[in-house]
Amino acid sequence: MYAGKRPSVIARGGFSGLFPESSDFANQMALGTSVHDVVVLCNLQLTKDGVGICQGDIRLDNTTNIAMLFEKGSKTYKVNGQDLTGWFALDFTADQLLANVSCKSQKLNLCFIERYSCVLVTC
Repeated sequence: MYAGKRPSVIARGGFSGLFPESSDFANQMALGTSVHDVVVLCNLQLTKDGVGICQGDIRLDNTTNIAMLFEKGSKTYKVNGQDLTGWFALDFTADQLLANVSCKSQKLNLCFIERYSCVLVTC
């Protein structure tokens, strides 16, 4: 028998064995079928107004329809020493993303971080 604290259970991308990684379905399934105190880990990106969103790819145009909605929103940044061109969360406000953007193959899962609380929002 082990003594001390229970181990942490961390779900990277949610229940991604059955659902697309970081999708609302994957995160909700991980939270609903796991032990008490489960933590869902995501790739956190900040929007222009400082809101944290969970998005599996650094470039929003790889997984969403943002390029069709904001045709002139493409920018180039140095990422790991390489030029990377695309649409990035830091160039848009949370309201712009929530009101307009949807995923190409799944529901957009945004995890909003304000101060110390996190709420999963699906649009």
